Amino acid sequence: MLDYTFADADFADTGSADAGAEADQVWGRSLLAPLAPGALTPFTGSLLTEVAARAWYLYYDRLGFNPTSRARRVRSVAGRPYVNLSLSALLDAENAGLEPPSFRLDGTVRPLLAWEKPGFFANIKLSRGAKKIEETYKDLQQELPAITEKAAAWHAHVSGLRWSQAEVLQVMEEIERIGAAALLPYFAARHGLETACRRLLHLLGARPAAESTALIVRALGEVASTIELDMAHRVQTLGETGAAQQEVVAWLDVGDFADWEQTLPVGAFADGVHAFMTSYGHRGLHEGEIAAPRWRETPTSLFAAIRACAHMAVAPAPLSADSLSADSLSANLLSADAQPLLAAIDGKARKEAQQLVEQMRKLISLQSHGLHAFSFILAGTRRWALAAGHEAMTDHRITALEDIFYYELEEVKEMMTGEWNVSDRSGIHAAAAARRGAWENWRRIAPPALIWGERAARLQTTGLPAAGGARTGTAVTVESITIENGAVESAALPSDAVLVCEEPESALAALLPAAAAFVAVQGSPLDPLCACARSLGRPGVVATGSPFATISPSSRVTVDGNLGKATIL
Repeated sequence: MLDYTFADADFADTGSADAGAEADQVWGRSLLAPLAPGALTPFTGSLLTEVAARAWYLYYDRLGFNPTSRARRVRSVAGRPYVNLSLSALLDAENAGLEPPSFRLDGTVRPLLAWEKPGFFANIKLSRGAKKIEETYKDLQQELPAITEKAAAWHAHVSGLRWSQAEVLQVMEEIERIGAAALLPYFAARHGLETACRRLLHLLGARPAAESTALIVRALGEVASTIELDMAHRVQTLGETGAAQQEVVAWLDVGDFADWEQTLPVGAFADGVHAFMTSYGHRGLHEGEIAAPRWRETPTSLFAAIRACAHMAVAPAPLSADSLSADSLSANLLSADAQPLLAAIDGKARKEAQQLVEQMRKLISLQSHGLHAFSFILAGTRRWALAAGHEAMTDHRITALEDIFYYELEEVKEMMTGEWNVSDRSGIHAAAAARRGAWENWRRIAPPALIWGERAARLQTTGLPAAGGARTGTAVTVESITIENGAVESAALPSDAVLVCEEPESALAALLPAAAAFVAVQGSPLDPLCACARSLGRPGVVATGSPFATISPSSRVTVDGNLGKATIL
């Protein structure tokens, strides 16, 4: 069980539009954390809160759990989205017999809600709900290609618009509906992962958090079918291809990528880059923030990783998914890696633990591909927001394009439809300035893991294992390689780079082949990047807390992913 501690004071919404939440509810940040690598701008925060709330409803409605449409399901606090854990646990318990999780706060174990183990006959009825959850995972896995195709088609449609006022208004009405359907597979997978992980932690008893987490991480091992691993393999291959073309190495070393599509040397490397951009050009670092550019717009970080792969010795190839069938791969890794976990659990519960591990491995893949489906919605919404910003600039409703991200989604809609009086330009401008100031303050706040009523509860740890192994290297913060149109020398990755990030977000997988290890200030071993790191053999530690939040670039760092320890030397 993980340990949490209450902050000294009650936690206020610090400027969020969602102030005044239910005082008896418990809210968690981890479910949506991979989509919020930092404080989100008001536009992105309001959009993700609404879309996630709709995805929550779609999930429980699909299960037939009769979710109430009146209760608040997701709230935004200091630019971070929090999911209502109390409401989710209540529906899971009442309809599927899932025991609500407990949390240890300041040494006291607190159940999320009161619960009694169901009797024999009640359990028969509840088992139908549990079976429905399993069936829904399988159904979503089968439906995911069609969901992804639909999201990609919407993104392609939006990307081809000339953005007349009518088109701006039309797309405006589509975003939340299409976005919720695309987010559903990710939401279901992530919720299932967190539920299973908490159950495993419970079965492991009173062991230290790092020890229990290490056992779970070792049991999960590699997961071959993830988007992150495909991105990483492609970047490594591009580095190897580029190394064979002298003109490509010279082009990468110059580092002028402002017009990369025109200056890219022709040949196999260019073909590979265009193929990568076709699949992943709509993605990028901090992609959960709609204000952040995508790789096709600003590929500096991507080419920095490719350049490093071209210059470094080729890393040992990770286990290929093609060498084994999915079933034999799963069985091989489970028998090799799950035994320490199973040995640490009481004999009566080992069968349940093994089933949980098998389920989690499948859900990690569903989570990865679900997140990729939703990434098309994020990129398409960025296109719309920028088009709305250009429209608002024509009559000086806003004075800078990036100001559009400091208004909430409904406010942008009001701006586009004329409900927000265009003559009130001073009020519109003042709102953007105030929101920008609030957002800058949010960025400096260390977000709590839980909000228990209105009290902040922080995870009490200096690190959790995410991917096994140990390395010592040079710290490279993600912020240092996300500069716009900067020279690659200022974003170069040393051969022993240890990536330091706030959250282990999915798109960082493109940088992992050029890194020795990674460290995340926040995050969970369940995050998609961690599965990729395990497959690539890159050690990783998450949830290190404040020391790495202010680390100086080029600091020497030791990462021990087996023990969950990261040390600044």
